[in-house]
Amino acid sequence: MNKKQEANALVIECITEALLEMMEKRPFNSITITDLTKRAGVGRVSFYRNFESKEEVIRRHLNNLIDEWSGQYGDTGQEPSGLNEKMFEYFYQNRELYIMLYRQGLAHISLQSIMDVCGPKPEQPNALAYFTSFIAHGIYGWIEEWFKRGVQETPKEMVALYEQTQKSDSK
Repeated sequence: MNKKQEANALVIECITEALLEMMEKRPFNSITITDLTKRAGVGRVSFYRNFESKEEVIRRHLNNLIDEWSGQYGDTGQEPSGLNEKMFEYFYQNRELYIMLYRQGLAHISLQSIMDVCGPKPEQPNALAYFTSFIAHGIYGWIEEWFKRGVQETPKEMVALYEQTQKSDSK
């Protein structure tokens, strides 16, 4: 990465951190771009050079988190339950962020992030696109309901519940 790219990466990081910190104390809709850039210590031009909206800041942050996770655990060759547990662990480790998004009325950004990563792609044939959309929405549904209910179960318990429902479906 050259110096210009490094500086821009720092700007993105500052904006992201500032927005997340502000969201802990204020409603998302009350945070203006001016407030955000002031808190981040960057100019409005820097914001708009990198993002179209505050929602995009969050979506990109979630996608980066998922990309980091998938770099560690994606295509591990593990049995599905092992991968499922890693997925639930990822959401459990980042639960404060996802719960904050839910409470702020921004759960749709979580869904979009999941869709970006494992949802349908334009080049997929229709049947595969419908199936991947179904899977992505299913993952989102499990995670959202888990958060709504206060994350009472551990990732291992969530996998056990998931596997229990799969056995029930096959009967």
